[in-house]
Parts: sequence; structure tokens; C-alpha cells
Amino acid sequence: MDRQQLLQALSPYVRRAWHHKVDRMKLAPRIIFDYELLYVEQGELDIRIGEDSLTVYPGDLLLFKPGIEHEFVRSRGPCWMPHIHFDALYYEDYEEVPINFKLRAECSQQELSWLRPDWLGSLLEIPHLIRVQNHAEIHQELMRLIHAYERRDAEFPLLQKSLVLDILYLVIKGLKSAEHGQLSLHQAAMERAVTHIMEHYNGIIRLEDLSKTACLSLYHFSRVFKQTYDVSPHQFQIRYRMERAKELMMYSRLSLSAIAEQVGYSSIYAFSKAFKSACGISPKKYMSTHASMGAPEIHH
Repeated sequence: MDRQQLLQALSPYVRRAWHHKVDRMKLAPRIIFDYELLYVEQGELDIRIGEDSLTVYPGDLLLFKPGIEHEFVRSRGPCWMPHIHFDALYYEDYEEVPINFKLRAECSQQELSWLRPDWLGSLLEIPHLIRVQNHAEIHQELMRLIHAYERRDAEFPLLQKSLVLDILYLVIKGLKSAEHGQLSLHQAAMERAVTHIMEHYNGIIRLEDLSKTACLSLYHFSRVFKQTYDVSPHQFQIRYRMERAKELMMYSRLSLSAIAEQVGYSSIYAFSKAFKSACGISPKKYMSTHASMGAPEIHH
């Protein structure tokens, strides 16, 4: 599985959600079989994860990963620690897996078979210690999840998936901003540039005009845009053109030539070449595959 496949496959299952409040916190060394995401709302904690000793403060998040030994060494002041135990993917034995408090050497073979792969660390590169500017937003979603978990209804499986996915999205975005400090600083500028692309997607968009819209130098704009959206402005425009073309192929009665012209191509040849490069199939093939999903016939 690669990163993109993992993002498509994520199907979280929350094993436990709890707003843990204690006067003092100490936990003997252990491993867990799943993930635990913990937010330090109040208090200071000395923690060991693997061979790393950490001191964490309010606003910090911790992601304890499957099979990695950790312990809570000591705390200072009352500790408020909302946290969840969860699987990132769907497993058939999800109901059997307990929250573990033992060392690896103390676990049976059956228990060790419950260890999940660490996809969030290996592919999404989420570290054990998460320090991000948007931690308050993550905390808000975490508390929503804990509240819903405590009042579980028949539809909770849907809600818990959406909330965990939202939390993971916020974590990844927060880490990206922390790595590239200017991303949060220029968020509004990038939004203006993207809005400009979407409003003029079928025309010629000059990089110089976009950089002026964002009030940034050409070099700085190009670098921040790529860091924010993982594609260049031109690639973003092409991707947006292809999405609009797909909509027209599925839900309109326009010919391919008319669609090509409407999304900004001077010839059907240029459009077909760009579409196949971006989508992996020809426009004709896409149109025939999705013909049954097209606009309904109108009878007078």
C-alpha cells in the first residue's frame, strides 16, 4: 500500500474514547495493539516512548503506535487527557482486541497477533509527539468524538469514522504547516489564488497574475502553492479542467468537441491528449463507461 491507497482505505474504528482527569499520572511500561491519540489539555507529563524521553505540555498531542513500548513516568499538576484508542483500518477481529497494559514479553501469541501495522507512521509520517498550531481545533473535534462515544447510538459507526478522519486530516495539515511555517501565514493568499484559478479555469492564467493576486513574489508564490496543494498552479488548473470536463461528459448532452472548447482547449486533439494524461483513459472511453450515469432523457 502507498500513501494515496492508505488515504482511500482509512476506515477508523474507535475502541475507546475517554476524557481522563487525574491528580497524578503514572503508567507502567506497556505496548498497545492499536493506536492511542492523546491530547494534553492540562498538566505536564514526563513520558518515555521507545528510547525517547519527552516532556509534554498543554496543547501537545501524542500518538502512541502499535507495538512501541511507552510509559508515563511522572506528572506535575492535575492532568486532563482526552484520548481515543482506535484502529486506522477495518479488521474483522476489531471487537476482540482489548486495550493492553502489558509488556510485549508478557503477551501471548494470540495477543501479539492483534498488533496492527503502523500505517499512520510509515506512510503518513505522523510522529509520536505532535506540536501544531491548530491543536485547539483538533481538541474540539476530539471532544465531539468523546461526547458521541459516551452517547453511542445505532449510527455512531458512521459518525466516529467521520470524526477520526477529520482529526487525522487536521493533524496532517497542522504538521505540514509546522514544517513549512509560511503555509499558515499565507493561507488566505493561497485561497485567493485558487479561487482565481477556479473562476478562470478555462482561460489562460499567467503565473505572474496569480502571484500578484497572492501579493507574493513569483518564486515565493510558486513554492508556497506547491507546498500547500502538492501540485503546481498549472497542474491545479489542469486537474480542475478535467473535473469540469467529467461533469459535462456525465451530465450534459454536449459533444466532446463542445466540451473541449468549454473547458479551455482549442481542439479535441489537445483536450483528448490532456485528459488521457491526467486521467489514464481517453475521453471517449470515460464517456462510454459513465454513459449510464448521464443526464436523464427529457420527454415532452
